[in-house]
Amino acid sequence: MWSGRMSVKGLNLGKEYVKLNPKEVLCAEYCPDSKLIEISVKIRNIPGAFTTVIKTLYERKIRLCSGFHTVSREGDTALIGAFIDISHSDVQAKDIVRELESLDEVLEVNVSEKVFNSMIIDSLHFPLLVSGERSFTFRVETFGSIVESLYEKFGTGAAVVLYQMGVSAGEDKARNVLNNYRMDKLDVLRLILAERTAKGWCVAEVEEFNDRGATLTVRELFECLPFKGRKEEAFSQFFRGYLAGIFENILNTSVSVTEVECIAKGDPACKFIVQARG
Repeated sequence: MWSGRMSVKGLNLGKEYVKLNPKEVLCAEYCPDSKLIEISVKIRNIPGAFTTVIKTLYERKIRLCSGFHTVSREGDTALIGAFIDISHSDVQAKDIVRELESLDEVLEVNVSEKVFNSMIIDSLHFPLLVSGERSFTFRVETFGSIVESLYEKFGTGAAVVLYQMGVSAGEDKARNVLNNYRMDKLDVLRLILAERTAKGWCVAEVEEFNDRGATLTVRELFECLPFKGRKEEAFSQFFRGYLAGIFENILNTSVSVTEVECIAKGDPACKFIVQARG
């Protein structure tokens, strides 16, 4: 079976060694020797409801391949989405729907049997939400190709465009956090960086921080990964701008951000120095 999953990684963050497990977003599953279908089950958000659904599937010899469980913003319902293999079961998709709908805990059941040459793609869930916000995904390699095309067409002007895009995104994020949470400056920064990890951008650590600036070590940065070891100079422009937008709002002054180390030029991690100008 293949589903595009990465192996478990560990990152040495200086003070401690953190074991990180990849987080798979339900999208597609490829399994030539299985009979795959997709289910989307809305349940009451009550104790035992999730277990009842999963137990019902396992009792019919249905194998769960991959999926998700999420609670509604209101908290009264939950959604189970999954790709399942019914090749070893004596039930069909319509039987699964009927049996799940008979459960008191279940409010709604949808099934898709659309398979493309042994691959099934999620067709029951849209839009993609991250923390309740409409989102979309790019492959890291796709972003790298876009950046390469920008440089091919606009030369060094591409760096300016990417940097300003980052500044705008960083300013927006910092203002959002500052307006919605009462935190000190360092906690605001840590919250924003923690969310970058949760959203797959990078793993960032604040090495130093004060009112005059900061030093950050950033590992696995999506912007530089496609060019790992291929460049002679530090390559980040978008994330460098993103940091500038964040710090200018946190420190309430203009800043300069310099990437002094970069995985694109062979360094083990990207390292950024932030300095206040005022």
